[in-house]
Amino acid sequence: CSSAGQACADPDTAADSLRDWTCTCPLPSLGVATAQAAACVIDECEEESANCTTCEKGACATADQNCTDPHTASDKLGDWVCQCPAPYAGDAVAQAAVCAINECTEGSALCTSCSKGTCAAAGQTCDDPAQLRSSLGDWTCTCAPPAQGSAVAEVADCTIDECEEARAECTTCEKGTCSDAGQACADPNTTSTSVSDWTCTCPLPSLGEATAQAAVCTIDECTETSVDCSSCSNGTCTNVGQACADPDTAADSLSDW
Repeated sequence: CSSAGQACADPDTAADSLRDWTCTCPLPSLGVATAQAAACVIDECEEESANCTTCEKGACATADQNCTDPHTASDKLGDWVCQCPAPYAGDAVAQAAVCAINECTEGSALCTSCSKGTCAAAGQTCDDPAQLRSSLGDWTCTCAPPAQGSAVAEVADCTIDECEEARAECTTCEKGTCSDAGQACADPNTTSTSVSDWTCTCPLPSLGEATAQAAVCTIDECTETSVDCSSCSNGTCTNVGQACADPDTAADSLSDW
C-alpha cells in the first residue's frame, strides 16, 4: 500500500484472520482493495474537497455548462471538460468553454432566436456576424443581387433602382437607355418586386415620356413659349394676326413652323 501512496489497514488482527488487510486511496481519490493496491479514481467534476486542486468545483456549472471527466483514474488529472448545452457548440479542457451558435444554420427547437429559414424563404441570404452565446438575435437577411437591403432578425425590404443599377444580374434595368437618348430616367417604385417600371422623360422644352424605353420627344414650336426653346415662334405669327403651324413636332425637327 505505502509503495502506491495508499494507507494500509487490517480490520481483523486475529491470528487466524489473514490476508484481509486493505489499501485505501488517499483523498481526494476514492478506492479500496483487499490484499492489494487499490485502483484509485477521482471524478474531477464531482469532487469538491479542498484536497483536489485540479477539480472543476463549479467552473462549468457557473457558466451553465456540463462537466465530464473522461478519465477518472487518479493519475489523470486536470482533464475534465466543460461542454456547452444544446443548441450551443463548444467545449474546453479544465476551464469554461466559449459557446457558439450559428443562428442561420441552427434549426433545433431549443434555439428560439434562430432564423430557421426565414431569410431563405424570402430568397435572401442569412449571415450571423457574431456567433457567440452572448450575441443572440443578430442574424441578418440580405437581399440577393441586384436588389439591395438588409435587416436584423427579419426579412429585409429589398429595393432596386433600375435607373442606377447596371449589373448584369438586372435584366430589367435601364442601363443607359434614357441617357443615351439625352433623356432623364426615373424609377417610381424601387421595391424589388416592381420591375420594368422605369421611365425615360424628355428634356425641356420637349415633351414626352415612356416606360422601359426611350421616349418619343415632341415640341410644338407654335405653342411652346418657354425660354428653353430658342427656335420657337414665341408669338411671332400671332402678334401680327397670323396663324402658326408646326408641321413636324418631333423634337429634332426645329425651326420649321
